[in-house]
Amino acid sequence: MRWILGGLAIVTLYFHTTIADPFNSPKLWILMLMAAWLLGYVLGFKRLIFLSKPLKQLNIILSVFLTLMLIAVLLTDFKYVALFGETQRRNGFFQYLALSIVLMAAAMFTRLFNIKKLFLVTFFLGIVSVTYSLMQTTGNDFVSWNNPYNSVISTLGNPNFAAAVMAVMGVISFSSIFNSDFKPSSRIFAVILVLILVFAIYRSNARQGLLSIALGSGVFFIIWIWGKNKKLGIATLVSGLIVMTFSVLGMLQVGPLQQYLYKSSVSVRGYYWRAGLEMLSNHPFFGVGIDRYGSYFKQYREAEYPLNIGFQLTSSNAHNTFIQFFATGGVFLGITYLILNLYVLYRAIVGIKSLGGNRKLYLVGIFSAWISFHAQSLVSIDNIGVSIWGWVLAGAIIGLSLSEDSLNRENEFYSLKKRNDLNIGQALVSGISTVFILILVTLLYRGESNSYQGGISLNLQDEGSRTYFRDLQLKVINTPLNDPTYKLFAASKLIDAGFEEGIAEAEKLYKVDPRNLDTLALLSLTYERLGNLPKAIEFRKVIAELDPWNAENYLALGGYYKLQGDLTQSQLMLEKILSFASSHPIAEKANTELGPK
Repeated sequence: MRWILGGLAIVTLYFHTTIADPFNSPKLWILMLMAAWLLGYVLGFKRLIFLSKPLKQLNIILSVFLTLMLIAVLLTDFKYVALFGETQRRNGFFQYLALSIVLMAAAMFTRLFNIKKLFLVTFFLGIVSVTYSLMQTTGNDFVSWNNPYNSVISTLGNPNFAAAVMAVMGVISFSSIFNSDFKPSSRIFAVILVLILVFAIYRSNARQGLLSIALGSGVFFIIWIWGKNKKLGIATLVSGLIVMTFSVLGMLQVGPLQQYLYKSSVSVRGYYWRAGLEMLSNHPFFGVGIDRYGSYFKQYREAEYPLNIGFQLTSSNAHNTFIQFFATGGVFLGITYLILNLYVLYRAIVGIKSLGGNRKLYLVGIFSAWISFHAQSLVSIDNIGVSIWGWVLAGAIIGLSLSEDSLNRENEFYSLKKRNDLNIGQALVSGISTVFILILVTLLYRGESNSYQGGISLNLQDEGSRTYFRDLQLKVINTPLNDPTYKLFAASKLIDAGFEEGIAEAEKLYKVDPRNLDTLALLSLTYERLGNLPKAIEFRKVIAELDPWNAENYLALGGYYKLQGDLTQSQLMLEKILSFASSHPIAEKANTELGPK
């Protein structure tokens, strides 16, 4: 249990300021190392799985989930992203493999006799998170972040993610107020912590965080009241459903609460969700590829999105974890992920019915926090610093829900098995897997570090600085396992500085990932500047296939045709723009530049 809680704490809090991605990449590395070490415990104590029907069922679900995801990885057109995830997302196969191991370990080793430790760790993490958040909101952050968002990003890098984690912590802390297993002083502390967490969430301006903590706390309170008085519990439940209904309507810009709850980002999410469903419709069995949502978004987005939001703006995630799985992994993977969460819900109900007193309150508190986690996952991205909480809590729910018979069989197993045998087997597996992951993490760290160093600004008028700059960018490009997006940035810098190697590297990246619109845009603009219009047209035509509602691309393409004297194709580009963007300001510009003189 201590390794699970230690890993949870480090993943939540750790960030690294001198690498290209200070938040997501280091959290993935810690998560992978955590899972590698826990793998020894899972395999070393695998007999526990077969002594308990719920653990056996969980093992089957996770095995099917990972198998289907691995098949989807093999079918994904770009394996790097499928394995390691999109840049500054990291929602690839390795993340979910690690999370599955963590969930299994939490289910195997979380029991009523040690669950209090999770609450105490949450208190500690809550203090650290809220302290840092308050430092940020008062302008006293010790790191000068290049942050376009609200200043409250905590250790997650984004106000929405920070609010989501604080909401989960707040619900767990809220539940401890009602649990007499905690000393009065601890319960008073929990009251203060919850209030400060709510204030920090409010200061983040992330309304989904406030709704998440309200929903989770409300679920706990309803179940607690129900246990005291069923009639009063029913009344509380009905009241809660009414409030939730008006809240959802308010978020959808309907009803009296819309002025408090509606944000334009809710409408934008609708575009993301519908694009994800369109991906599923066109790629039903195995999706568009693990974490490849961003490479297909512009192809499947609605025409209204670029007209209302912007032609160049995009999204690399469906902003709904369930839709993301369906869109990128297909119907089978999506259904399996849905089954996994329904199974956790089922075990929570079983446990709540069978337990009583403070033992029940522990489970209800964990379950309510898990509900809070999913309130966020329905409208946001599966951020590693947030998702680690959801998967640990899911495992804890299953572990706490086990029957007395299962626990008795576990005790017999521990009494008959020699402790030294268990320790040797566990240490061997943990050690080997951790060393392997540590080597992988070292390579990934080198790429992130080199990419960060490659971002420095130099006086390129000085020949010595130019040579140093060129070497830095080539070092980024040649680093093994480095993120292709970082390589593209480096290639772009080489091109801007006049180094021909940049064009060659961009061409290589295009061959590796021909759907990368950033690479296509860079190549088309580069060849335009070089006066090679046939090559620029070639790449613009590919962009048109992958981004069919990009009027700016059609305008540029029409301009190329006109320069070549191909007025027929130029006129076709004008007609294409007018077919879907006639009321947009770009139509007037297109008429001026492409229309007959």
